[in-house]
Amino acid sequence: MDSSIQNQVTDFLRSVTGQQDLTASTDLLDSGLLDSLTMMDLLVFVESEFHLRLEFQDIKPELFKNPETIANLIANRLATQNQTEAA
Repeated sequence: MDSSIQNQVTDFLRSVTGQQDLTASTDLLDSGLLDSLTMMDLLVFVESEFHLRLEFQDIKPELFKNPETIANLIANRLATQNQTEAA
């Protein structure tokens, strides 16, 4: 797990939700923090910050449960992207 990605995602979500007590394990779905507008903001953030466009099949509740799962998704997609570019 890349803690830098996790910290960036957590900080971003704190800024857009105004929830300064949000942690890497905060359940974004059950808490209602990840609504459709926040989700769009998050996808734009991921694309601009990590140069990574998430695919439709990546948009699953279990992958967007909390900042930690989102960071894992980003790290996995970046690793795949880097392997593809290296081949």
